[in-house]
Order: sequence, then C-alpha cells, then structure tokens
Amino acid sequence: METLPSIPPLHHLEYMRFALSLAKKSPPKPTNFRVGAILVDEGTNKILSTGYTLELPGNTHAEQCAFNKYAALHNVPERELGHVLPPTTVLYTTMEPCQTRSVGNTPCVDRILETQSGRDQGIKTIYIGVQEPTTFVAANAGQSKLEEAGIVCIHVAGLDNEIMEVAKAETSELGIENTNIKQASGVTLDDQQKTLVGSVLDLFAGRPSLKKLSLWADDGVFEDPITKAEGRKQYEPQWYGLQVAFSEIERLHHEVTSAGNPIAMDLKTRYVVKGIGKEQTVASKVNIYYDKATGKIIKVEDKWDGKLPDSSFTNPMVVAPLRRGLVMVGMVINMGYMVVAGVWKLSA
Repeated sequence: METLPSIPPLHHLEYMRFALSLAKKSPPKPTNFRVGAILVDEGTNKILSTGYTLELPGNTHAEQCAFNKYAALHNVPERELGHVLPPTTVLYTTMEPCQTRSVGNTPCVDRILETQSGRDQGIKTIYIGVQEPTTFVAANAGQSKLEEAGIVCIHVAGLDNEIMEVAKAETSELGIENTNIKQASGVTLDDQQKTLVGSVLDLFAGRPSLKKLSLWADDGVFEDPITKAEGRKQYEPQWYGLQVAFSEIERLHHEVTSAGNPIAMDLKTRYVVKGIGKEQTVASKVNIYYDKATGKIIKVEDKWDGKLPDSSFTNPMVVAPLRRGLVMVGMVINMGYMVVAGVWKLSA
C-alpha cells in the first residue's frame, strides 16, 4: 500500500511538491508530459487518491489515474465519481488539465466536469503547478473551460522550473544525439515524430541504447532486403550488431519527405566492413510506422532504394561477422539472447 505523507492543512506548496514526486515516477515517453495529481478532502485534510501519467494501463493521464483508483475503491464507475467524493474535495495537479486528447480518450477537463453532473458535488477547486506548454496542442484552453464552468483554478507558485524539467525529461533521458532533423519543403514533424526520427537516425549510425530502443513496441519489426527481425529479442541485437560488423558508419544525407504514418525518410549511409575493409554507400528509403496511442515504433522498413547492395555485402563473409556480433552483443545484454542467431531471419 502506498505510504502517504502528512501535510499540514492548506499547505499548497507541500501538496504540489508531493504531486511532483508522483510525476517523477512516470516513465518517459515522447507523447506525454510526466504529471502528478492528488485528490484531497480539504475538510478533513485527507489525501483521497493519487495518480501519475501512465500509472495505469493504457495512455493514461495523472488525473485519470487518480479518479479511476478512487472510483475503484468505492466500486463505482468513473462517471459516477461525483457521488462518492466528499463535497470539499480539491485537485492538485502539476500541470493544467488537458482539454484535447487522441480519439477514444476523454480529456481530463471533461473528467473533472463530469464529477459535478449538475449536483452540489464534485471538484470545485483545482491547484495547478504550471500551464501546459504548446508541445502537443496549439493552445490548451483547459483552465478557461474549467473557470467558465465555475471551477476555481489557482496557480501554486514556487516549483514551476522543476515541474517543467520533470515533465519534459523524456528527450534528455533518452540520450538522442540526432536532434537536427532535416525536413523537405512543406513537411513539418511534431515533437513526437522528431523524437522517433532522431532515435532511428541514431540506430542507423550504430549508436543504439536500451533507452532509445524503449521507443519500440515489444513486437516491433525491422526489415530490409536481406533481414527481417521480429520482436525485441531479434531487433535489439540487429541494431547492436552494426557496431560489430562495421568499422565505420557515416551518414552522408538524410531528409524527411513525409510526416504521415509511416514517416518517410531518404537516407544515404557509407559503411566499411570490419576485417575486409570493403566500403559501400547505401541509399535508403526508410519508413517508420508507429502507434499514435502509445508513441511506440511498430515497424521500420529500410528499402535501400529497392535494390540489394553488391554481392560482397550479402555473402557469408559479411553476414557471418554480423551474426557473431549479434550473439556477442546479446550475451552482454541478456543471456537469453544467445539463441538469437538461430532464429534471426535472413531472406534468401
């Protein structure tokens, strides 16, 4: 059971500090801010429920998690939360509640308004750490909508910088090196797409890490004209294997040509094979497919302009070192990867 702190009544900064500690538990993700939320009965100074971004399964927000947990505790659906909340319930949230969400997800503003449902119940006061930046929406009018409905929104000053640092921790924690993404005329990537493209460029440059690969779905797929790696136990060693197979990897050019799904990118890379010194420049058409709800990469296609490289890049002298590399790298990451070379697929 979660241990709750003892906070003096109406110590708003301390309650916000506790909400911030919850936000720090949220896993970094390119499509979400890390937010913490608390439901408090100001009449009794009792913490009723807590939540943080992605605490519960699905693309869940902090307020949503706090509401769901309290509703479950009282065996009611979330839409009836107002029936079981004390009349002096207030909400603390490190960031302004969202007004817009992806299809199928109820915005947190609407969840808050639903607690009132025309009765003298529900949440009437919200303490907010910071306004939502325009990273994912042009302008969040969540606070305005709440105030129009008679809900009092109060800014709790003092933690603004720390809240934003925690909320945006994803990019720095992932360690993505390629942040200068070239986009064709008329193509505009959003922040989520830039993160995914930057991580993929790092992978093609032989700069993988487990944090970057956390952006992939467990059942994701990597495919090029000679390789098909399906699932995490195959595609992770595939990317680490580049360091083993090639002594030099140099990106000569890249440009994103479509911001759709898949994200399309032209890529030209020079490779030098270890041991034999063979050099090859590969022009690629790369497609990045991703799940908009989870922000995870589900497939990367590297089409090499639809052509195979010359035979020296597909003969056993080249493939064998890469396969050995997969095994060695796999042993370092996880002893279970020792079998990867046996199931890793090379097309005929």
